[in-house]
Amino acid sequence: MRSLVRYALVLVALALSAASLVPLVPTEWWAVRLLDFPRLPLSFALAAVCFALVPFFRQNPGTTATALALIACALVVDLWILWPYLPGSTQRIEACPVERKLSELVANVQLGNRNARPLVEAVEREQPDLFLAMETDAWWDEALTPLRASMPHGLQRITGSYYGIHLLSRLPLVNGEVRYLAGQDTPAVVTGVTLRSGEVVDFVGLHPRPPQPWQSARGRDAQLYAAAVVLRERVEPGIIAGDLNATPWETAVERMMRLSGLIDPRRDRGYVATWNAHSSLWRWPLDHVFHEGGFKTVSVERLDAFGSDHFPYLVRLCRRSGEGPAAELSREGGDVAAANAVLSAAGATERVKPR
Repeated sequence: MRSLVRYALVLVALALSAASLVPLVPTEWWAVRLLDFPRLPLSFALAAVCFALVPFFRQNPGTTATALALIACALVVDLWILWPYLPGSTQRIEACPVERKLSELVANVQLGNRNARPLVEAVEREQPDLFLAMETDAWWDEALTPLRASMPHGLQRITGSYYGIHLLSRLPLVNGEVRYLAGQDTPAVVTGVTLRSGEVVDFVGLHPRPPQPWQSARGRDAQLYAAAVVLRERVEPGIIAGDLNATPWETAVERMMRLSGLIDPRRDRGYVATWNAHSSLWRWPLDHVFHEGGFKTVSVERLDAFGSDHFPYLVRLCRRSGEGPAAELSREGGDVAAANAVLSAAGATERVKPR
């Protein structure tokens, strides 16, 4: 019986280690890329199996040592990737003038969820400047009506599918439009937002298709790079937000951030998982608000669940008085070539132009 337990633990160790290490292989296939999502749950599972294997070391040191070594390698990889998302920020933002404040609330309402009241009440309580809702349909369009008195500016596209999108704003929008980035069939909102100071900043809200193990991630990656193109071509500081169906440590997301000079406000402020609201174990961050260096992060917050499989995600920013470019510098040549290769393969017309 003891031997069976040891063999079972070794097999579990091999499977968990492979799940952590295989995503390091560069590929577009979701069957591999999906394994990049649950790095935190995998880390906890690897640590548990490690402790369970230790008592078997004397009985069979060879096999047990090999399994422990694999676990150690996998844990090092997972912790290296997750380290920036541990809470540890000591930054303190001085009082932000009202005219420089900008807050964004992102919520995937989950098509078919009919529990709108908690979300509407959360928006009324938190009073974000921008509210981006995804997976909205005609029912949700009606349910969001009470918010329009205080958020009279907006853009929307009801698709009758999982890709309806609504942007409600307290602040005036400039040249707003609904676009299909990278030629994909999921709408995105692209607009300028006039701050209370009169300055205009750029906003891109999108919701690429979710992962399917038998498909390629090319379409999603192309949309991320196309969003980066939008910000690269504009002078004003910008924001990209939405349910990106991607974790912030994925290669495509990191490349998008470098290309457009974006910063993830989660870094040093915590993991802040927004999916899955129906599970206390299998959770990871899929909803995002990335901003350029022209902003400071004031706060990052996950709001209460409201019946969707996503939690609402609220980020409060302060427009910097200076440039303050704190984003990671782009590996320009390699990033541009890699992004353009994906855009071309996806049939997109957008291209990243070298600076």
